[in-house]
Amino acid sequence: MTGHLLIIFTTVFIDLIGFGMVIPLVGLYGRHFGATGLMLPILGCIYSLMQFLCAPLWGALSDRVGRRPVMLISLAGSTISYVLFALAPSYPMLLAARAFSGICAANIATAQASIADITTPAERSRGMGLLGAAFGIGFTLGPPLGGIASHHLGLSAPGWIAAAICGLNFCMSIFRLPETLPLHKRTTGRSLLPLHDVKHLAQVPGLIFLVTSFFLVTFAFSTMEQTFSLLFQSKFHFETSKAGYFTGFILMTSGILGAFIQGGLMKKLSQRFTEKKLLQAGLLFNALGMLIFPFCPSYVLYFLAIIPLSIGSSLINPNVSALISKSVSASEQGRTLGITQGLGSLARALGPFCGLLTFDVHYAIPYLLASLTTLTLFIASISKIKS
Repeated sequence: MTGHLLIIFTTVFIDLIGFGMVIPLVGLYGRHFGATGLMLPILGCIYSLMQFLCAPLWGALSDRVGRRPVMLISLAGSTISYVLFALAPSYPMLLAARAFSGICAANIATAQASIADITTPAERSRGMGLLGAAFGIGFTLGPPLGGIASHHLGLSAPGWIAAAICGLNFCMSIFRLPETLPLHKRTTGRSLLPLHDVKHLAQVPGLIFLVTSFFLVTFAFSTMEQTFSLLFQSKFHFETSKAGYFTGFILMTSGILGAFIQGGLMKKLSQRFTEKKLLQAGLLFNALGMLIFPFCPSYVLYFLAIIPLSIGSSLINPNVSALISKSVSASEQGRTLGITQGLGSLARALGPFCGLLTFDVHYAIPYLLASLTTLTLFIASISKIKS
């Protein structure tokens, strides 16, 4: 791992520890503050809805001013949002904290663009895999830390700890985060509004399907993501803090496996198989995992049920990101990946809304919808993605 890759890896990793501490608890906290009816789905989707609106602008801005300033602004904003989360005394304040956090969420797309800046096309999948490993390790540590903190130190503790972690990351990044986009590759004089660029991207062969694939995969996973803790609470009658606590350990298992695959195996896998094959294998694993997840009869079996989901996500995310980044020039990486992440954010807004809404009908529905969506995408990918 080169010096610049290592710094980007650790920056995203530390940021995602804080993110991982908070995200599994949002649904539980909303219910704790009396969220009823549509209030809980709105809380679940507000972060991603704001990210959908703002991520393309951040990506376009990073093409113009560089990656470093955008990542620093994102880290500072995330720190403030976690403080607001910790201080939230009610549902409206919690909603405002999640909305502000979504506005500031620019790190993933900008980090992807940074990796595209410093890797060759042949190295792109491995570079994106390392970013996925940072995500996986962050989610290995974040959810159990959040669950333990809320269980032993109170509901505000995860927010305060996440704010401290993210604030420290911001301070370190001021001195160590590199700029990866040279001046001669930056865009000038172009609008930051993404509508024109969406039309341009539609003209790139195969790109629309890849971006749509990212949207649908993200939608499928997020349909069930924020129902994990509610599922355990409903099936095994855990109280709020205990449901968050036990959810954290399941997600920790997922993070360990994901980090192992993306940080270790991805290099060997990308040398033996095409990105299309790895993506398709990931889709099949995800479809299987989503299908069986709601039907485990005991909590312990969820440590096995999370395995196909972890393998699937670990294969899907770096390979679809690599295929997308290879489709455009260096000066369009931030804008393209920003639009992609923006659409992913829209999926993460619609997914929880759909998942939390259908969860009240029957806890298995979000998982069955996710499995069907992913399986349909696999079938379509056979003819739509070039080998």
